[in-house]
Amino acid sequence: MSAYFITNGDDEEARCFEVETLEDGRYKVVTPEGQEVVIDAYAPENGRLQMLIDGASYDVDVRAKESEHTVQLRNETHHVNVLNERQKRMRVAGVGARGAGGPDLVSPMAGKVVALQCAEGDDVEEGQCVIIVEAMKMENDLKAHITGSVSTIHVSEGDAVEIGDVLVSIEQA
Repeated sequence: MSAYFITNGDDEEARCFEVETLEDGRYKVVTPEGQEVVIDAYAPENGRLQMLIDGASYDVDVRAKESEHTVQLRNETHHVNVLNERQKRMRVAGVGARGAGGPDLVSPMAGKVVALQCAEGDDVEEGQCVIIVEAMKMENDLKAHITGSVSTIHVSEGDAVEIGDVLVSIEQA
């Protein structure tokens, strides 16, 4: 079962939906309130879903750009962000320059530091790549969560890191 975190376009607190693909191709969704819903979904073309939920038919228009989705259902338009567990951890840790607070950029994943893109004393802009961590054979650019000066680099290239380890401290400008 996979967990997906949904927020509206105003970035309200994320609500977690658990999704399981059933053997017959349908999906079992567990809402944040614990309600189980079985959904039969079909995508006749890119950006369009036809769904059966509890015997009711829905025709849904979905436009996605990365984790941001615009969903149109029955003359209503909703703007939502959909994140899996890894994306949520990365956002909270400041990857993509969103969600982190304080001076410390922490690792959203276990992995290995493969490159430092800054040095102590460097000025960095919010959203600028400051370190690259490899996890599951993928390189992940970790970005400054604030604009400021790099005060301390807590790791070296080749170091193993765990979720929550402090990587870089940035003094806000």
